[in-house]
Amino acid sequence: LDPINLVEEAIPTIGRLPDGVSIVYDAVSHVHALQFLPDIAEIGFSTERLLRHCTYFPEEFSIFFILKHGREYAKQECIFSIENENNLILSISLSKRKVIFQYNSIKVTFRNVALKDNNWHTFGFSVSGSFVAMTTDCLNMRLKRLKRTFPSFIEVKNSTVTIAKCPGYGSVLRGNLKDIILVPGADVAKRTCPPRVPRNFLIDNRLPLLPDISAYQSAGPRWEDCTWMDVGNLAFDVYSHSLKVCVNGIWKQVSLKLAESQKKHLDYLEVYQDLETPAAAIDVELFTIPGVGIFAVFANSESNKRKRRKVSGMYKWVDKKFQLYQKLPTVAAQSWCHFTIGSHFYLAVANYGDDTDAVINSTIFRWHSHRKIFRVYQSITTYTARDVEYFQIDGEHFLAVANHAKGQSQYVDSAILKWNYKSRLFQEIQTIPTVGAYDWTYFVVDGFHFLALAQTFDGQTTLLDSVIYVYRGKHFVQFQAIETNGATDWEFFTIGEEAFLVVSNAYNYGPQNFQGLDTYRTNSSLYTLNRQKRAFEKYQTFHTFSAIDWEHFMIGDDHFLVVSNAQNGGTELERQSTMYRLQGVDRFVPVHNMALRPSSDWEMFQDDDEYYFVYSNAKSTMSQVLKAKFKYV
Repeated sequence: LDPINLVEEAIPTIGRLPDGVSIVYDAVSHVHALQFLPDIAEIGFSTERLLRHCTYFPEEFSIFFILKHGREYAKQECIFSIENENNLILSISLSKRKVIFQYNSIKVTFRNVALKDNNWHTFGFSVSGSFVAMTTDCLNMRLKRLKRTFPSFIEVKNSTVTIAKCPGYGSVLRGNLKDIILVPGADVAKRTCPPRVPRNFLIDNRLPLLPDISAYQSAGPRWEDCTWMDVGNLAFDVYSHSLKVCVNGIWKQVSLKLAESQKKHLDYLEVYQDLETPAAAIDVELFTIPGVGIFAVFANSESNKRKRRKVSGMYKWVDKKFQLYQKLPTVAAQSWCHFTIGSHFYLAVANYGDDTDAVINSTIFRWHSHRKIFRVYQSITTYTARDVEYFQIDGEHFLAVANHAKGQSQYVDSAILKWNYKSRLFQEIQTIPTVGAYDWTYFVVDGFHFLALAQTFDGQTTLLDSVIYVYRGKHFVQFQAIETNGATDWEFFTIGEEAFLVVSNAYNYGPQNFQGLDTYRTNSSLYTLNRQKRAFEKYQTFHTFSAIDWEHFMIGDDHFLVVSNAQNGGTELERQSTMYRLQGVDRFVPVHNMALRPSSDWEMFQDDDEYYFVYSNAKSTMSQVLKAKFKYV
C-alpha cells in the first residue's frame, strides 16, 4: 500500500465533479477545497484501486484529513467509510461533540474540540494493535485503547470507499474538505509532525523573510511558525535533509536535490551479551508489550530429569541489555508464542513433559497489567508438545498444537483450538493425524490461510512427508505433501509478490542412512509457490548441519536467511552457524560463517537504528545476544 489521497482518487479532476460537489476557495487561508450539497449522490471508488496487490486492509495505518467546519452540525456526518454489501468495515465521522472512529461495529470516540471555529484543522488517526491515537494540528495527541485489537486481516475485497456521504449516515458532510490521506504505518503522525521541542537548541536553520525577524533555535521546522495565515516561510530540516516551505499551514518539502545519505550494509555480527538461562534453551520468542517494553522468553528444557528445573526465563530489554524479569513455570518447554486478544496480552508454551506416556498440559499465561507479570490463565491437554502457533482468521483467534508422540508411538493427533468469546478460553475444534509433529507455521497467500507442519520421525526413519494444510470451510484440509528429512521448522517469507517456504532438516536416520553416518548432515530446501500449479516447488537447496531453525529478516532492501546449528557433530567448519543473503540470480549465498555456541533458534529485533540478534543455546545455559555492525557505501 502506497500513500493515497482518497479525495483525489474519488474525484480525480475538476472537470468531472459529481453533481452537488463544488470547489471553493478560501481567500483568507489560500486554500481550495470541496463543498458538498445535501442532495449529492454517493461519491466513492472500489477498494481494488486502493489495495491493488492485497485483499486485506493493513493492520497498522494512519489517516489524515484536512477540514474546516463551523458550529452547525447534523446529527452525525461521515468523512469517509469503507463498506461492503453486508456491513460497515471502517469509518470516521463527526458530530458536534465527538469525532468517531469505527470498525467492525466497534466505536472509539474523541471529543470534538477544534472543529467548531470555522478554521482549518488537520486531524491524524494512527492505528496499531490495541490502540488508536488522534492527533490534532500536530499539537494535541490523544491515545485510546481499543476494546478489541484491530484485526490483522480485514477482508475488503468487493468493498467501496465512500467520501462525504456514506451509507447508513443521514447527512452529508457540511464542512469544507481538502484532503483525506491514507498511509501505511502507525507512526506516521509522529514522523510527519515537526518536533514541538527543539532537539538541538544550538542549531539555527531558519531562513528569515525579513531582516527584523529574529532567528530562533530549532533543529527543524516548528508548527507554530507555520499557520494558515502564512505563505512562504522557509526552513531547512536537518533530519530529513530537505528544504521546507510553509504553505497554508503545512510544511511542504521543496524539490531540491541534496547529496544522498550513504547506504549501510551489514558487515558482520559481534557478541554483545552473554545471557544465562535456567537451563538449555530450545526456543526464544521476542515480543513487545506496548508501554512496557521489549521482552525475550526462552523455552528452557534440562535433559537431565534429576536436575530439571521446571521454569523458563523471561528477560526485559533495559538500557540496551536483557535483564531477568520473571521465571515462568514450564515442564521441558519446547516453544513459545505471543498474541493479543482484545486488550489482553498472552503467552502460550508447548510443554514436552517428563513422561512421554502421560498427559502433560501446556500452558497459556496472561499479562497482569497492574502487577506487570504473567500469570497462568489456561491449561490445554497436549502429548509431548513440540510447538504452539497462534493465528487469526476473519477476526477469530486460533492455536495450533504440535503433539510429537504418545507413549512409544509417534502417531498422535495434533489439535487446532479456537477462542470462545463466551467462556474466554481456547477450545479444541479439529484434530489432525500427525507423525512426530515438531512445528506449525501459519501464513497467508492471496487471501488463503495455510498451516505448514514439520514432521520429524515416524519411529523408523526421519525421511517422511511434511504436510501443508489450507483452511477451507472452517477446517484445515491437506494442500500438499513435501518429502523432508527430520524436519523441525518451516519459515515463511515473501520477496515482492513471491511466496517462499524453507525447511530445516535436522537429522538423517533410517534405511536411507543404514550405516548411521553423519546423521547431523542433511540438505535443507527452499520452496517457492507456483501459483499456476498451486504447489510449492523446490527453489534452492542448502547443505546444513544440525539445522533446527531458519530465520528470515531484512535490513534495508536486503533479504537474509540465518540457519541454526545445534552442533550434534562434524568438523569445526560444520559446527558454524551460517547466514545467507539474496543476491539476484545467485539466489541466497553464504555471507557469514559464525563460530558460535550451539544454537537452536534465532530472532532479530531493532532498537532505534541498531539491529540485534538473539539465539538460544540448545546445549548449555549460556545463550547470546549479537549486535550487527555496518559498513557505509
